[in-house]
Amino acid sequence: MEQTKNNLGKIDISADVIASMASYATSECYGIVGLGKRGPDGLIELFKNEQSGKGIKIAYDEDGIVIDLYIVVEYGVNIKTVAANIIEKVKYTIETYTGVNVKNIVVNVQSIKVDF
Repeated sequence: MEQTKNNLGKIDISADVIASMASYATSECYGIVGLGKRGPDGLIELFKNEQSGKGIKIAYDEDGIVIDLYIVVEYGVNIKTVAANIIEKVKYTIETYTGVNVKNIVVNVQSIKVDF
């Protein structure tokens, strides 16, 4: 949990809130099918609900937070460009709306969705 204090009191921002914000920001990026995570059976579970916060891991550090995103991308997109856009959008969103320093964002491409 991220905590901010001032002379009027304190604000606690839970990891779930940060994960939901990161999920929504990620879903707005071009080329994203959804967030997904590989289950114990080896299959990818796809999360399409932007507000769920699933497919995201938040870790706290003394310098800020580290966000791990597990994504599924569309076939034919430039993965490097999509990942760079996600990093920029998520970092901007979290830092602007919460004031929490984002130390690092790791984008893990779990799968590519092919439509035929």
